Amino acid sequence: MKNLVYIIILLLFGCQNSKENGDTNLTNEDEVEEAKIVDVCAGMDLQLEVTYHRSELMEQLAKQDFLDPINKLPLKEKLIQLLKRKDEVIYLSLSNMKLRELPKEVFEFKNLVAIDISGNNFINKEKLIEDLAKIPKLKILDFIWADLKKLPENIELLESLEVLSLASNNITFLSEDIGKLTKLKLLGLSNNKKLKDLPESIKNLKCLQLLNVAGTGLTRLREEISENTELVIINANASKIETIPENIGDLTKLVTLNIAANKIKTVPTSIGNLRNLQSLSLASNEISGLPQSISDLKNLQFISLEFNRFKTFPNAVLGLDNCYNLWIHNNVFPTIPSEVGKMKSLTHLLVDHEVITNENIEAIKAVNPELRVIREDTRKYVKGGPKRKN
Repeated sequence: MKNLVYIIILLLFGCQNSKENGDTNLTNEDEVEEAKIVDVCAGMDLQLEVTYHRSELMEQLAKQDFLDPINKLPLKEKLIQLLKRKDEVIYLSLSNMKLRELPKEVFEFKNLVAIDISGNNFINKEKLIEDLAKIPKLKILDFIWADLKKLPENIELLESLEVLSLASNNITFLSEDIGKLTKLKLLGLSNNKKLKDLPESIKNLKCLQLLNVAGTGLTRLREEISENTELVIINANASKIETIPENIGDLTKLVTLNIAANKIKTVPTSIGNLRNLQSLSLASNEISGLPQSISDLKNLQFISLEFNRFKTFPNAVLGLDNCYNLWIHNNVFPTIPSEVGKMKSLTHLLVDHEVITNENIEAIKAVNPELRVIREDTRKYVKGGPKRKN
């Protein structure tokens, strides 16, 4: 428990430097607006910079939850033990306890910051929100695997929340009320397969840094998301997305964009404005060409383009000076220009396991003998499925 307390104190109460992932060359007007956002969004540090794929804060909480022996005790005994040092308790796991309502003992933990109530089927969801609102310092709510079909209508009572995870529920509709949680930094909606769209009010989440809608039924990333300018990570893979915002380039702090395994046909030209982007996953879509502006992504380190509809090699990637990992296998184009070997930072090139010839690979290696060219088949575990898209 002491380790958990240390982790939360260390990670929760440090305001991130808002310019860390942004443009440091700001005008006075920009600086004033930036200062306003910092003031509003000051609070916990999600520790995104550890991997830029997830929140290290949430990883550490999950790890400590698993390792803490007190969580192996039956509910009644667990609460008795915790109440002996109730002022020290800032994280409480009540997951998979077959709860129908929140135990009254919870209200005695006055310093509670994070609570996990996942895997319970609460009878009255509105009453649950009322009870959670009585926890004065609550910032983190884990509410996954709870058969939640919609947001409780009084969700705005939790206006101080900074992390809300609603993954793996049965949410079919997300009401506009979500936009009232203006301090949210992390919104997790992954694996809500019946969720078709996000509300317009998503644009009101000006502090949002991580949006996870992977494995949902979303058919678009709506245009309003381009107004969430604090976003650092978007995970939206394995959904049904056909379009992404034309103004996605406004998300200049974005570091990771994963929109693989969707139905996207075109990539907006504005994507070239994502000057802090390091990882771009576009694999398994319907893309046949890239805008030339892709070459402006000078901080991009990884790009995956496999299993799309490229008929010719996308030459725009040749300008990615900091890219060290380029995945282009399972496409139909028969040749790769030897100029790929001139990409300054490239160390790994994944090419189609059948279409690309040995001679082509040798020509690339002649330009850069240190480059690892790997034959790959991303479809090798798909029985009877097509290897490439025509």
